[in-house]
Amino acid sequence: MAVLVLDTEAVSSLARPHVNERRHQHVRAALHTAHDRNAPVRIPTAVLVELYRGRGHDEPIDALLQRGFAKTITTGARVARIAGHLLADAQAGSEMAVDALVVATTIRLGGGVVVTHDPDDLGRLASRHPNVGILTI
Repeated sequence: MAVLVLDTEAVSSLARPHVNERRHQHVRAALHTAHDRNAPVRIPTAVLVELYRGRGHDEPIDALLQRGFAKTITTGARVARIAGHLLADAQAGSEMAVDALVVATTIRLGGGVVVTHDPDDLGRLASRHPNVGILTI
């Protein structure tokens, strides 16, 4: 059972559907497919760092997480090491650290699909890992 991992834009699209309805619908379709396949849905906590910005921004994210369709997963030292190696392999800097943590989380969970609006960067990071797919929203 491959995991479905949501990146920052995917979570944002779910929390704020009015911003881009098309993206929102793409993410919802991916969630329905995951549900139909009994695939777990995960959100790395590093993604939340990019989303939490204070009053008015946090509430939609919190409401989304309370729905229980996905579990947040913390990134420990093993995932951090994988992410660091991904950055080195891609010759990328720390500006892609959260993206690398998303891909590393997927790798650590045994592979799966990352839902993103940034397929170029995530694809670059995942290029040496055939068990990580990228789904563009």
